[in-house]
Amino acid sequence: MTIQSSIADTFAASGDDALLGAAGEVARLGSCSADYDRLSDAAALAGQRILAQAQHELDTRKAWMAKTLAQRSRWELGQDGLAQQQGFRSPEDLIQKLTGSTRVESRKLVGVGRMLAETEEADARQADAGDTLDLVAPLLPPAPWHAPISRAVNDGTLSIDAAHALRTGLGDIDTVVTGPVLATAVADLLAEAPSLNADQLLKRARQTRDSLDEAGIRVREQKAWDDRYLHIWILDTGQVRIDGLFPPEQGEFIKATFDSLTSPRRGGVRFVDTDRAAWATRVQNDPRTTTQITCDGFVDLLTAGTTVNPNEMLGGRRPAVQILTTHTPAGHGYIEGNNAPVSPETIERHICDSGTIDLTFDQLGRPLNVGHEQRLFNRAQRRALAARDGGCRWPGCDRPPAFTEAHHIEHWQRDNGRTDIDQGILLCRAHHLLLHNQHWQIFENTGHYWLRPPTTIDPGQKLIEMPSHTQPRLT
Repeated sequence: MTIQSSIADTFAASGDDALLGAAGEVARLGSCSADYDRLSDAAALAGQRILAQAQHELDTRKAWMAKTLAQRSRWELGQDGLAQQQGFRSPEDLIQKLTGSTRVESRKLVGVGRMLAETEEADARQADAGDTLDLVAPLLPPAPWHAPISRAVNDGTLSIDAAHALRTGLGDIDTVVTGPVLATAVADLLAEAPSLNADQLLKRARQTRDSLDEAGIRVREQKAWDDRYLHIWILDTGQVRIDGLFPPEQGEFIKATFDSLTSPRRGGVRFVDTDRAAWATRVQNDPRTTTQITCDGFVDLLTAGTTVNPNEMLGGRRPAVQILTTHTPAGHGYIEGNNAPVSPETIERHICDSGTIDLTFDQLGRPLNVGHEQRLFNRAQRRALAARDGGCRWPGCDRPPAFTEAHHIEHWQRDNGRTDIDQGILLCRAHHLLLHNQHWQIFENTGHYWLRPPTTIDPGQKLIEMPSHTQPRLT
């Protein structure tokens, strides 16, 4: 029997036979990665379909189990519900813990599971009515409009992702879009489902809903705005995670911004303009990954935005990271409000841009006195540096002044440096990090600035000129 013909046998099976057949076909593919590598191209393609079918069989049963867990965790059961008995607030939280899946995935399973339950309850009512169905039919609640979706999941012809896409995209019954209207739409979409993936099916379902209820577009648009959020929290490692949901208008603006930042790395347009072509080449050759460029670009945009008009949005206070250090041989510090330690190099970099405040504590940890804040590059000095440097002075960098930090050439703490114009130079965040972390050095001589690499980069430490972006050069 060939792999291709065995797929047909697997699809023809039903019930437990279908799951057992799919598992058997997966086992025959091999027991290790090397076995998969030895498959022919045709067998590998057929094998992927076998894995998809096995996953489909498992997903169907996952939805059945999610339905069972959700029913045993109904809100009216209170603390007697299964989820709360196990210490969880909802069946979604329970399933996420048991499966290790994402919150989105657990919500999807419970959503489809509840849809299956509603259909099963309707079918059970009709079965109980039996021969008297014609007499009691008017008294029975109608089958839910999404019943065909549930039945397609149960008979194995529709995946969980596709079922969720249909249910989510079509929305709920209202005064305009009634149950029978949605039932007709479901029939049409189920006919298209075999030729569409879940993303395409979701898009088609949403388009169908919009065509059925154009007046409701404004309501759904408002709901998308009302549902927007941005959550920020700190992980155990001290890293900060961000999760957000944006309405289409804001979301597409964000996408367009980061598409602009990374398009040369993702097959963007072929540039004709010389300057844009040079920029695209720099992005393509950037040693950072595309996701790292996106991350750094996000921080750069926030940094630039906080300098535009802090009085309007931020109450006149420029956001800053505060680092707490102690005068100990270790030399490391901690970010205020975060348990992650920071290296001496990071401390020096923040001192360049934010200054220091000396605090003295007694044996009980009480502050005894607070010293004056060290002199920073003030607004006028930053303007002068921007006019002189024209942006980040690191060779080859094109970051504008708004995307830069003022670096003390003679370190304030280590070298007792001065906050004077000739002892300051603009560096973007990435190059400021690089300078401190890899111990590059900058020298000034009669208005000219030179960069000396560490011996790990260039054993000869040949000086590299750091020209200004301003023409003619200001010295």
